[in-house]
Amino acid sequence: MANTRFQKTPLHYIQYLALKWFCVLFGLLPYKTAVWLGRKATGAVRFVMKKRFNRSVYDIRRAFPKMTEEEARSAALESWRNMGGILAEFIKLTQMTPEEFKKHSRIIGAEKMLNAQNVTGGIIHIGHFTNWEAFGLAGAVYGVDKAVLAQRVDNPYVDEETNRLRNIFTGRTFYSNNEDKPFFACMRWLKKKKMLGILIDQNAGSSEVWVPFMGRIAAFSPITALLAIKMQVPVFPVRVWREKDGTIVSEVMDAVYPPKEFSMENVRKFTKILVGYYEDWLKDNPGSWLWAHNRWKREAEGEAYLKAHPEERV
Repeated sequence: MANTRFQKTPLHYIQYLALKWFCVLFGLLPYKTAVWLGRKATGAVRFVMKKRFNRSVYDIRRAFPKMTEEEARSAALESWRNMGGILAEFIKLTQMTPEEFKKHSRIIGAEKMLNAQNVTGGIIHIGHFTNWEAFGLAGAVYGVDKAVLAQRVDNPYVDEETNRLRNIFTGRTFYSNNEDKPFFACMRWLKKKKMLGILIDQNAGSSEVWVPFMGRIAAFSPITALLAIKMQVPVFPVRVWREKDGTIVSEVMDAVYPPKEFSMENVRKFTKILVGYYEDWLKDNPGSWLWAHNRWKREAEGEAYLKAHPEERV
């Protein structure tokens, strides 16, 4: 039977038109006004999606037991508002010249990636913090020859538009949920000594490794560790935050080098090291992460698996 998941439907087209309407609206507004409006819009969505918002609050309180209910709700609200800010910033940034772009989004340590490309290549370790899409755009603006491993959006119209905008300054996207397995495409890309961006902070649907994350067992994709060890390339963690004036700053941290020997034990251990960066960034700014995602939905499954396979606990 043919896979109908990514087939176009009338509903998909209506959703696409709504996205295009927002693109036009935000495009006409001044930068800060568009960001303000985007934040207000997704902040208000919490009243419609009360169950999901309350789960965000619950997850924050589990991750930060010393937080009060009020503090957790404040962090959750900032996270939800950030989603609209990301959309507005993303749309506005794609309409700018590279010179204008650098006034709103800049990279600290871009030379680390530039020095690695065409020599060793490398993997960019980033998560759904602040505005990860801005870093993707900024990398191209700064001359980084990169590709991104991303999930295909179920709406084909929206997926095509997102991919077009994501690569507007040059770049390439591999899809982790494509019918064609992306692992070998990523290997070929890294073999060319290029840079590859991967986000592993969301729930892994399959082929997972179970790693503790903010005090709870979570399913992580091992793909970053697998590729880094197989290809023996450095991994560059990238932290993203906003300055008080709204400027998006992406800091490329010092490279992390994978174990020399391939084994699933080393894959799990290296994944845990990478997850540690997510934990540090979260502890520094809890509201900057995408808490709307149901990150620990497989926690019970993971606990049961590790109880049956204690040798895989890291």
